[in-house]
Amino acid sequence: MATVLGLDPTLSLVIGAVLIVLGLVMAFFGRGVWAFLMGIIGAAIGSILGFIIGFAVGNYLLGLILAIVGGIVGGYLFGKLVKIALALVMGVLAAALVFGLMGSPTGTGLGDTRTIIAIVAFFVVFALSYYFVEELIAIITSIIGGLLVALGVYILLGTGTSLIAGAAGLGVFVIGAVVQTIKLRRQKRIAKAMAAPQAAYAYPPPQQQAPPPPPT
Repeated sequence: MATVLGLDPTLSLVIGAVLIVLGLVMAFFGRGVWAFLMGIIGAAIGSILGFIIGFAVGNYLLGLILAIVGGIVGGYLFGKLVKIALALVMGVLAAALVFGLMGSPTGTGLGDTRTIIAIVAFFVVFALSYYFVEELIAIITSIIGGLLVALGVYILLGTGTSLIAGAAGLGVFVIGAVVQTIKLRRQKRIAKAMAAPQAAYAYPPPQQQAPPPPPT
């Protein structure tokens, strides 16, 4: 069996097993670890932006300092504001897609049709993503989990197993998305039932004891 990239068979076994485990965790429990992942992404983005700004206005040392500060702030914001962060990412991707599809600009500034449509697309996608953010997280984490499982199976089994790896990844994605969606709906039903006002039950009046019989 030929290993992927000529890796040692033992190393391929370890890497493939780790990827499969990570993929299963992401596919079936992705919503639980999403905040941690977004914190890592936020820290990376904050560090990059901090370094660019610091290096542009100062020197290399200032860039490193602002990179550390930006990483801490970005990780905290993205970790705590998971829903807003994901909605912002989706909005930015939608705006970038509009810019890419519309080609060259037709004007300058706000008068540019491409800019106006991109801004509208950003707000629309941001609003929809925030409203359906829990479902979106379940789907995205299931996709990531399926890809990791497919890659792990491919590395584990070696070259020439693309169809098997793809089928395994697709199956994990579908099952993981269904499981997370069912779990999400159950949690929403429980939360809705707990938030509903409880019906008031009137206590029955105390039973009166019969008067004692008259003396004879």
